[in-house]
Amino acid sequence: MRSKAIILTFIFLHQVSGFADSQELQLRQSKLKGLLVQPLSNGDFAGKASQMNATATSLENKASPLKIRFNQKVGNNMDGALKEVIKFLRVRHQAWPSGYDIEIAFEDRFTSKDGPSAAICCALLLDSLVSGKKIDPFFAITGDMNADGSIQPVGGIPAKVRGAFSKECKIVAIPAKNSRSLSDLVLLNGIKTISRIQVFTVTNFNEASKIAFIEKDDSIIKSIEEFSKVQSAIFRHKSAILKNTQVQKKLREILKLAPNHLSANLALEVATGKSPRTLSLMGSLEKTENFASTLIEAARSGTDPEDSLADDDLGIVISDLKRVRLKLDKRVWSYADSIQDFGKLVREFKVSPPKGNVSKKKKLTDIQIAAEKIEREVKKIRNNKEMMEELIQD
Repeated sequence: MRSKAIILTFIFLHQVSGFADSQELQLRQSKLKGLLVQPLSNGDFAGKASQMNATATSLENKASPLKIRFNQKVGNNMDGALKEVIKFLRVRHQAWPSGYDIEIAFEDRFTSKDGPSAAICCALLLDSLVSGKKIDPFFAITGDMNADGSIQPVGGIPAKVRGAFSKECKIVAIPAKNSRSLSDLVLLNGIKTISRIQVFTVTNFNEASKIAFIEKDDSIIKSIEEFSKVQSAIFRHKSAILKNTQVQKKLREILKLAPNHLSANLALEVATGKSPRTLSLMGSLEKTENFASTLIEAARSGTDPEDSLADDDLGIVISDLKRVRLKLDKRVWSYADSIQDFGKLVREFKVSPPKGNVSKKKKLTDIQIAAEKIEREVKKIRNNKEMMEELIQD
């Protein structure tokens, strides 16, 4: 017997008198690219755009309640996200279909799935089946969604945008509350990554639907067409073209058409010198830990650093941390410095091994103290109410 944990089925029972207001699905299949991330061993993330499909098959009894299920086992967070999506759609579409079994499938069926970031994808897929509106094949999106249609932030946005570009997506939508993470990406890597793809921010389902479907508002269509001209100019002349007054005028025109065109907004900030000079608090912490994941793991493991780290790894981590330090939020400096200090002690231990047991014991004690300082700095951040509130809002 198939376990309920493997196939999540949500059955919405109609009242006896309620079948009269049910409707036929306008489409039997819809597909959309959802943006996912996969954690790497170095603490960073690899992003990708993964095809998601919603397929509806008729049930023998047309009066049977609508069934909606995933084609594989998913975690509780994704389960909960789909429940919120269905609540929203039941309110949005007063006439709710019956007599169908809808399966939501992922391109990759053999890796575990969890998290709420596919919520808006599921909402658009299901809405497409009900409304008959077809989704733009060059569009990709990520974001959590509440039952009121509001879209909430998710993690791994920079990696997801890079993954969308590699999948030949041309238009991407991300939660508006995640916009600062792409400002961080521009600060670290320049405008090139963002200019290769058109990124929009969305705060709710209605904003997302205006971009997701093939039939778009004239203002959205025009903004996409005009930014494609800017993309071509950047490709030919590099980011220096942004200093051109005509290009800046074009970017302002695009933002009048679509104020949520994030790529245009970020390009204009670079052009006018108004880009942030430091990373966001979340970006600062992520970058610090990504650079130093090997060191942090060694610091927390309690293993002999002589056996756990290579000279080259140490040199790269220390150099990277030093290079990025001035771009970090100042509140993260002491944390980054504690990691650097730990790395320097370990590197010194390896390059010039102490002679004698007493000397070696002292050096190892110093390294242990440095490792403990890293943990104290982490606790300071966790206990800082202002910082934690800011991280939650991000």
